[in-house]
Amino acid sequence: SIVSIHRFLQMFHDHQTQGFSDPLSPLGLDLWRTMLARLKPTMSTEGRNGLAWNLNGRNYVNISNMLMTTGGSAMVNQAFRPYDKSIDRAFDSIDIKDYTPAEVPDGAKGIFWKSMKQLVTMLPYAFHGLHKGDKSMTEYIDSSNAIIEKCYNDKCLKDESFGEAYEQLMTEYNAAIPAVGGITAGLISRAWLHNWIFAKCEEANDYLINMCMDLKGNPTSEMGHFMVRLAAYPEIQETDTGEAFVQKLEGGSFSKEFTDDYNTYLKKFGCRGIREIDAATPRTHENPAGLFDTLKAIDVEKNQIINVRERRDKAYQELLKMAKDLNQEKQFVHHAGIIQSLMGYREHPKYMLVVMIARMRRHALNIAKDFVAKGRLENVDQIFALTIDQVTNAQKNVNLKLLPLVEANMDPITKVAHIKNWPTLIDSRGKIIRGVRPKEDGPNADEGILFGDPISPGTVTGRAKVLALSPYEKTVHSGEILVARFTEPSWTPLFINAGGVVMEVGGPMQHGAIIAREYGIPCVSGIDAATQVIKDGDMLEVDGSSGIVKIVNDGGNECVSNGAKE
Repeated sequence: SIVSIHRFLQMFHDHQTQGFSDPLSPLGLDLWRTMLARLKPTMSTEGRNGLAWNLNGRNYVNISNMLMTTGGSAMVNQAFRPYDKSIDRAFDSIDIKDYTPAEVPDGAKGIFWKSMKQLVTMLPYAFHGLHKGDKSMTEYIDSSNAIIEKCYNDKCLKDESFGEAYEQLMTEYNAAIPAVGGITAGLISRAWLHNWIFAKCEEANDYLINMCMDLKGNPTSEMGHFMVRLAAYPEIQETDTGEAFVQKLEGGSFSKEFTDDYNTYLKKFGCRGIREIDAATPRTHENPAGLFDTLKAIDVEKNQIINVRERRDKAYQELLKMAKDLNQEKQFVHHAGIIQSLMGYREHPKYMLVVMIARMRRHALNIAKDFVAKGRLENVDQIFALTIDQVTNAQKNVNLKLLPLVEANMDPITKVAHIKNWPTLIDSRGKIIRGVRPKEDGPNADEGILFGDPISPGTVTGRAKVLALSPYEKTVHSGEILVARFTEPSWTPLFINAGGVVMEVGGPMQHGAIIAREYGIPCVSGIDAATQVIKDGDMLEVDGSSGIVKIVNDGGNECVSNGAKE
């Protein structure tokens, strides 16, 4: 019957937070899905009767079963749909009742109480945050720093089996998670400003976003500042190639100050890279020549990092004036202080997952070297075609045949490898549901007007740089408008130079959108075929407040930006 049909919403890929649709490796997906299952009650059950479904290297949410949990409809309407307006439009095109099961599936039972149990552990920290600000995060930061030290130290965990090493890290991480509750205070204060103090002040919306740029505790923001600082060193400016950089680095010819900064950067951010939630993908610390190329491309005199704090402070002052006019100055100062001291940490828990995934990658590669030496694997990368249990069992059982497992695990991924634009919303009949923009809001290339979804406020005019494949395809020069199908964490360095960002897919919580707001870069998403309609060198006018991109004809090479409404 029609009520038995299941609809799966793809999580953490194209239209979600991570910004890519390629499949994860079997080991990468196994690590990622078990992390999510332990951290999020709404991802804790799997399969046809569960809330998550992992297949073809991808992680889906079972929307049909989610609707049957207590508060499930609110979760779908208030969490998933706002992720991306194209998803919202896709939901508008169907009758959700047609996809609601007649009975509560086993995997949907008890989820509400699991969520409440988790919430109760966080409440003390949330109350602390409302009164003490970032002091409420002290316990979490201390715990996360201890985990980083363990991950960075190769002597730790090296004698543990793969499964035991993973369990150790996750146990420590799970113990630290309740202390993240302090961030909740920032969310409460932000809602108070949006929905109460400035509820009737539309002109405040952009300033409220800009007030949250470049906040303390945000690892991505810290990484951007660190990269600009490294790029300004003579060791980068006076070296011509990545090969020469590596030779000098290995030869110890760089200054102690630069070397110390460089090593600190690798310790904190060397774990990041393309598709960083997949343990199979290389990390920044594995490619010093590539990191040099990224640093060399940064315009140290003119970039988005330099003035971001000034723009944040300007937004604060504008909001303060409005609050005074509304006789809400005291309330504004209190809640703005909580927001600016806590909201930066919102990205930190995910960063910690990446730190642990990078450590498990190193552990897996060390195990793989032994397997290759003994003829059990043909190359070290095949370790990522196994699961956590298979790697652990292989360490204990020298007679376990690994190559058949590799072939079996990769077979379902290989069969669909030809599909490039993986669907975000799909039902159990294989029907793909896509959000269709109203015709009056569709692209009108003839007139040079493209309608998208506003992501990060401000207006900017600059030359387009179209990157259809990867962040390493071309160099984005200062002030150019980055045009891409989507972005994910490895694209972050490109945002430092970019004057604006235009994407085909991705909502306000997708990684590229978060970074655009963090750096105060005007950003528009949801423009169909943007990488085909827009050409390299086109002069674009991007309005991140209205969601409109214009292809203009008046030339010029200068980038003119207005990061907040005047």
